[in-house]
Amino acid sequence: MAKRKTPKNNSENSIDNKDKKFFSLDNIIPVKFQTAALLAIILIMFFANYSPIYFGGKTFQSGDIVTSKSLSSYVEQEREDYTLWYPYIFCGMPAYGLATDYKWFNVIWVGMTTVRDAFMIPFSVDYAKWSFYLILLGINMFFLVNYLTKNKLIALFGGLSTSFSTGIVLFLLIGHVTKLTALAFFPLIYLMILKLKEKPKLRDFALLTIAIQMSFQGWHVQIIYYTILSIGIFFLYNIIRSQVIKQKDEVVKYFKTGIMYAVALVIAILIQSDNLTQIYEYNPYSTRGTESILDKQKAKPKESDDSEYYNYHTNWSFSPQEVLTFIVPSYYGFGNSTYKGELSKNQEVEVNTYFGQMMTVDVAMYMGVVVFFLGLFAIYADWRNPYVQFLALLSAFSLLISFGRTFSLVFDPMFYYFPYFSKFRVPSMILVLMQLSFPILASIGLKKILDLRETKNKSQEKILFYAAVSFTVLFIIVLIGNQALAASFKERVMNYAASIRTASSQRAGMYNALSDYMAKMFTNDLMVAFGALAATFWLVNAYLKRKLGKDIMLVVVIAIVMFDLLRIDNRGAKYQNDQNVDNLFVAPDYVKVLKEKQDDQPYRMLNLKQDGSMGSFRANQNFNAYFYMQDFYGYTSIKPRSYQDYLDVVGIFNQTMWNMLNVKYLVIDKALPVPGMKEIYRNDKTFIYENTNVKPRAYFVDSVAIKENYQFLLDVKNQKFDPEKVAFVHGDEKFDIDKPDSTAYVTFKEYKDEKMIIEANASGNNLLFLGDTYFPKGWTATIDGAETEIYKLNHGFRGIVVPAGKHNIVFKYLPQSFVISKYLALIFSTGMIGLLIFGIFLDIRKKRIG
Repeated sequence: MAKRKTPKNNSENSIDNKDKKFFSLDNIIPVKFQTAALLAIILIMFFANYSPIYFGGKTFQSGDIVTSKSLSSYVEQEREDYTLWYPYIFCGMPAYGLATDYKWFNVIWVGMTTVRDAFMIPFSVDYAKWSFYLILLGINMFFLVNYLTKNKLIALFGGLSTSFSTGIVLFLLIGHVTKLTALAFFPLIYLMILKLKEKPKLRDFALLTIAIQMSFQGWHVQIIYYTILSIGIFFLYNIIRSQVIKQKDEVVKYFKTGIMYAVALVIAILIQSDNLTQIYEYNPYSTRGTESILDKQKAKPKESDDSEYYNYHTNWSFSPQEVLTFIVPSYYGFGNSTYKGELSKNQEVEVNTYFGQMMTVDVAMYMGVVVFFLGLFAIYADWRNPYVQFLALLSAFSLLISFGRTFSLVFDPMFYYFPYFSKFRVPSMILVLMQLSFPILASIGLKKILDLRETKNKSQEKILFYAAVSFTVLFIIVLIGNQALAASFKERVMNYAASIRTASSQRAGMYNALSDYMAKMFTNDLMVAFGALAATFWLVNAYLKRKLGKDIMLVVVIAIVMFDLLRIDNRGAKYQNDQNVDNLFVAPDYVKVLKEKQDDQPYRMLNLKQDGSMGSFRANQNFNAYFYMQDFYGYTSIKPRSYQDYLDVVGIFNQTMWNMLNVKYLVIDKALPVPGMKEIYRNDKTFIYENTNVKPRAYFVDSVAIKENYQFLLDVKNQKFDPEKVAFVHGDEKFDIDKPDSTAYVTFKEYKDEKMIIEANASGNNLLFLGDTYFPKGWTATIDGAETEIYKLNHGFRGIVVPAGKHNIVFKYLPQSFVISKYLALIFSTGMIGLLIFGIFLDIRKKRIG
């Protein structure tokens, strides 16, 4: 007769049975299918919440999304070699600063995009593919939280609360999708580090390397930098902590794991070295890597707190007061939302009601009020957990750094002295580390609450009870004092409007007009916040009093959190018909007119219209480049430094600059009575002028001279410079040239992105000026096959000396660093896939033998 098994803890067994009577995941889904089922819930939540882009033919509306679309024609065009140079904006720049072709040489990238494309098969809206990375973030966070808590429902909570965190969803809404590719693998990297520390395995090392490399794929350098920085803090903190408490075995484990991580990081960098090398080489010539000429002229180096460089990089500094938006997202007006009411004659109108310290924001950096307070509880209740300590430290660090120039005591040492930190704009972006940390902390907090039935901690139970009471009281106060709170908020809005009235009366008037709408949003958010908190903590107390099962408690908490997050996420979402985005890229009249002229030599155009139409000066978004028009203007956050210096000193409206740099056609919305401008087309809204004084893209110059950069730009600004008479160098370069005579000419035989062929006849030792961006890292010039030196002329453009006679001149862009890195990527990405397969094979073999 079999012995009857006696439960180790009859009381606890009774509790489990009681829980199962309420609700138990085990009674609904067999254990072996639970992971798949819960991951399917993450997928279903995305399909349900973003059904318009999956099934409704909608996409999100954003200038950055339009910009991304404008680059598609360039990326997809047929070409002989790999795309490396983008000539369609700013007189040209490296393509790696914008968009590149299919990376066939990175096997991991090919595999990832293949999976993503398979995911996209049922959907017609191309933009839906970027939600794949948010889903992947949720799945990866599920596995990390499950590893930390050993509870699948808590893992679901962690996955959902992370992937629907407003501050992260924001990147999908506004088109900053390369950030999502980096963030998606953050949890997987940490999971592999923790597993390698526990027990090193070949499979996990390969997965760590692949996860790091996949986080690099979108090459959003700032997010990648923050991820690596956070991991550095992780190892540094844990090694110091283990040393202080004299856990020598832990110190050794962290050192070994750190070495494995460093090796994985190096391999991942080698796989991604095509991006790394090209951005690294471009950076010193970009607005991110060099202070402006104005700072140099005013003797204000980038180390000066009032320098343009410093201000440019800190304009989006978070403020301590805005921490309140973690609780009430509309405390400073929120950001983008849809107004429908009396002011708009009951029509939906997009408005931005943010009135905080930063220049503007799209949505609040909101992570969910329940997530925030559960995370705080974890810090209090589970402080001895080293991972909790690390996440708390990381959150505090990211918050302090996000304050930027608002809290320069912490920010400035990082900005001035920490390697490469000063290259990044938007200090508030580092809050992504907090957005990723708090769902993990909140998950650990939930696990701590579950464990309280066994561990019995009276002080923690009291905290949870007092929290429930306090939030209930606050909820009642908000209900009773709704009108007073609304009036107080309106007063804040009015005061802000008054403070900006001098600078922008139109914006001030908007805030005054929308103050009632904003106050209602604020009080509603306040009620939901305290209502959600009260409900959550009463659920927790009911569980602790054994009146509620753990699974039902977790399910309801997940529902509360998702209600809260989805409500705020969808407030900032702006949908429009997907075909409408495509319709934006129908060639306007001025593009058709210029195409019909069939110029056989390269030229640039400039749209100075102020009507906000696509491609106009204030809505450029690289729209004209979509039609392969070489636009003198453009849009990117990483412009060539020399080009930006021209804008800063000379301005955009300058005929001398246009003449020198081949701006042949101007598009404008009014008559332009300027000498040298010939009207060639007009309709009610558009005028096209041909610049009759324009110089060709390449031409011979009479003489060369030396002049300081700033003085040269002032001469251009004041129209005291003839680009055909003289070209200026700005250093110690010396060379003799002859003045060309009437027999000299320059003609383009071919002008492609990375290659130009010129036929030139020089009457002597003539200087050829090419009005394309000077960039020495990859451009070469040959005259009849013999390489010649490229000089930097006129603060940012190219020149070569051509000997007497008729010659074939070729300018070609092919950085040697790209050639090498391409093959490194091929070798190491293939090797890592092979290592992963081999590691899995070894694990399967060990299980069979065991």
